[in-house]
Amino acid sequence: MRFLLAALFSFSLFFSVYADAKLYSTPILAEAEALIPTAPEKALAVTERYLLQRRLAESTNRPHSNNESDRSIRTPLNTVHAYLITAKAHSALGNQEAAWQALDNAKSTVEGHGMKQAKLEIMLTQASILYYLDDKPDDAVALLQALLNTIAAQKGPKTTGVERIDFEAKLLNAMITTSDETETESLAQFSQVEQALGEQPDLEQKVRYQIAIGNYYLGIESYERALSELLSAYWLASENDFASQIASASLSLTKLYQQQGAMDKALQHANQAAEFYEQYDLSRGLSETQTLLANIYSQQGRYNFALVHYFNALDLENLLSRATNIADINVSIARTYLKLLRFGQAEEYATRAIKVASEHELNLPLAQALILKGELAVINKEPDVAIDALKQAMTNAEALKNRGLMIECLARLSQAYEQKGDFKQALNIQRRFDMLEKRNESQKQILEAESFKHRQRVIERQLQLEDMQRKQAADEEIIVEQKKINLFLLGGLAVLLLVLVLRHRAANLRQHQLEDLQKELYTHPRSGLRNLRMLNDRLSNSLAKSSAHFEQWYLGEMIHEPLSDKLSFAMFEVPFLKVVYLQHGYHQGLELERKLGDYLQSHIEKPTRLYHFSDAMFIYIEPNAETLNEPEKLAGKIQSLIDDFVQESRLEDVDDRLRIGMADYPFLPRAFTSINDKELIDILLMATSAARQASKLEHTSQWVHLSAIDSTPAACFADNNVRQACLDGINTGLIKVKTSALSGINWQTVHESGKN
Repeated sequence: MRFLLAALFSFSLFFSVYADAKLYSTPILAEAEALIPTAPEKALAVTERYLLQRRLAESTNRPHSNNESDRSIRTPLNTVHAYLITAKAHSALGNQEAAWQALDNAKSTVEGHGMKQAKLEIMLTQASILYYLDDKPDDAVALLQALLNTIAAQKGPKTTGVERIDFEAKLLNAMITTSDETETESLAQFSQVEQALGEQPDLEQKVRYQIAIGNYYLGIESYERALSELLSAYWLASENDFASQIASASLSLTKLYQQQGAMDKALQHANQAAEFYEQYDLSRGLSETQTLLANIYSQQGRYNFALVHYFNALDLENLLSRATNIADINVSIARTYLKLLRFGQAEEYATRAIKVASEHELNLPLAQALILKGELAVINKEPDVAIDALKQAMTNAEALKNRGLMIECLARLSQAYEQKGDFKQALNIQRRFDMLEKRNESQKQILEAESFKHRQRVIERQLQLEDMQRKQAADEEIIVEQKKINLFLLGGLAVLLLVLVLRHRAANLRQHQLEDLQKELYTHPRSGLRNLRMLNDRLSNSLAKSSAHFEQWYLGEMIHEPLSDKLSFAMFEVPFLKVVYLQHGYHQGLELERKLGDYLQSHIEKPTRLYHFSDAMFIYIEPNAETLNEPEKLAGKIQSLIDDFVQESRLEDVDDRLRIGMADYPFLPRAFTSINDKELIDILLMATSAARQASKLEHTSQWVHLSAIDSTPAACFADNNVRQACLDGINTGLIKVKTSALSGINWQTVHESGKN
């Protein structure tokens, strides 16, 4: 009985297994595979048309690719998928030879292109056909074990496709092998299937797993656990509109309710399954539902209704040519006629069942039919015929180790011997019957004890659940109070954060405003360079710092002379900035001055600094100067900057002559602090004025560099008039003059105070 239920369940999931084995292929093949559970003929037509209309892409660098941008070709992988769908469709239609031929074509394609995952798909499909179509469970199990070992041997993370194949193989293996295993071994098998589902299982796969384990519990008569799993599967399938799984769950629930005597529920689920199979014209499933409906009506005593459904099922099975089901239905019809006391018809269908079962070596239906024949012979007072038939039935029942059939056969055999008058043999057989009956009762008691323990566990879990629900209600009240407190605290925190954010935004706004004002304060309005105000603020601090370092070195507090603090200063005048306003107007003058400022700022690298001193005059400060005491190099650098700007701006009609006055800091080698920032600027102005005089005379760019000799005393600059002091130093030779001018410089005209 257990094996029969497992086989019936396996066939009820025949279409579901194929429907779930989704291939990641082209839309055409995906559509064809979706048709297998409901319309295998259409699925077959679609795949055959696909294979005929498209040629195989011979040259491809990626045989595993599904991409088919060209509608006239098919990739090797999609070709394998098409053959697999064809094999499944033929299998669903019962075309054994065609199914194997399609599978062989798929194997040939895989071997020619070395596709590993496709090979796993083929092994799974082959195992399914061996079990469902060829009725070779041992061969199917051996192939599934090889498949699972191959998957387990793979290194690295599994792909989605391999995980799906792993689940399908374990589920099919559990469905086949658990019929011959102990309960512990079977549950271990199903536990592996559940693990293969993963933490976030596919809902359709989960439904099929629940149906499988529910049918296993039904087979071992653990009805409470079976009901729990099957109802869960049924409602999950209904919520997600899994039509084929709804039908499979309904079939299993029909058997469960039938065995438990809930005939109304059994009829409801049987009719629901029958509607599905009738809608899609699925003869195999419809035959099974017709048989179940007939069995239910027979249990209810509605024998005429039962006969109608038995005959419908028999017509379908004759079309399908399935000998086992034909023999079973003939036995059921004979048994129904016997209950109606129509002995002639009962004997006719019992004889048909014996004939079909004998021709195909079907022990179970043969034993059942022989028992019916013996019972009819006893009724007709033919004890010898009855004894002969019942002995054959007993032999088959013993071969099957079917205790129920053995008990039934011994009861009829005892009656036959008693009718014949062989009371001694009848008594011996009755004793044997009593022994088997006692064993059967013991087995029933064990099953009832197990069922009681299970109900006890259910009740305990229910009590625990109620206790947890009470605790949950109390915890929820505490949580509500805590939520109120948390909401109040969060509200206060939100207000505080809002105040802080607003204050932060206001502070940022003020900071940006301050930065803008500071930038505007220290930036020349026309050129965008640093202006005279910043020069006054920064230069005094910079010179004071340099003077302090030099003072420390001079007094011996520093070992090495602080060369890094020496500065080269250059004041240069750009005359064309004045002329451009007069020649081109105010707007273009502003634009040109802004361009010059941007250009100079982008081409001067730190730590060099540039200041816009006055309208057309700039001060260039270079610390750590490579041009220290080399004024011609510094002048060339500045001239090059201006020349590049003139060339880049295409200013053809401007005078690019420069007047450059230069000096180094510290100015006096022996008195570092004698010259302050304002006096240094005065020296630069004086040098620039001399360069202007030379430029006017020679009509070229000119530069003048002033520097004190090493022995120049600080007393020379004790007077507040630094320009007069410089003039005196030049006259006495204490201040050296380097210049690019060829005609010399009249210092009396440079410094008007000298004329006086």
